[in-house]
Amino acid sequence: MNISRILLLLPLLSMSVIAAEKPLDMADPTAVYSSVGAHLYTNGDLDLSAGFAWGKNMLAVESKQGFDALNVRYAHMDLWQGIGVYAESTVQLEEDFGTTASIGAVSTWNVGKVWTMYPILTAGGMEVTEDNWITTGTVGVYNRFKLGHGFSLGLDPFYTFGESGFHSTYVDTFVNYQYKNHQVRVGYNGSESELSDFDGEGYIEYKMAF
Repeated sequence: MNISRILLLLPLLSMSVIAAEKPLDMADPTAVYSSVGAHLYTNGDLDLSAGFAWGKNMLAVESKQGFDALNVRYAHMDLWQGIGVYAESTVQLEEDFGTTASIGAVSTWNVGKVWTMYPILTAGGMEVTEDNWITTGTVGVYNRFKLGHGFSLGLDPFYTFGESGFHSTYVDTFVNYQYKNHQVRVGYNGSESELSDFDGEGYIEYKMAF
């Protein structure tokens, strides 16, 4: 093959590589990308987040409860046959208890073309009173429903159980819209446990990937 034919094929090869690249889906909880974002609740709390990605790894830092707590997560996605693992800790900054730490795994199940499930399982601990920890486990599933034109629907229920009969339920529901590398999410989430009644808030979130 002569040089002129090679030069003619180069643009076609470049176009093939671009077409083969899967576009970023920011609604996918297993997607790995760097980002910055802000999260505003209806009670007035404002939280900020930042994520740093390299290869299949991601480190994310996010404030919680209007900067009363700090959440740190490390994930390595697609570790083995589509299963990702991650470690997470939420540290209370305004309370002497309530810190959590866990490690878990997540996988991906496609249910048709519209619905994707991401079941998770974690094990860890929770500080229920100062210097008093209990062992906990969490089961849950991220559900994503594609609505078309950049819109998707999310429904994420989680159940946590632990020593001494501890249990809690958390549910997040939202509508997500993505335009290029920008995401806007409007939703409502809440939780209840044996220690507190149901408490929920509406929110709006903006995130930019890069």
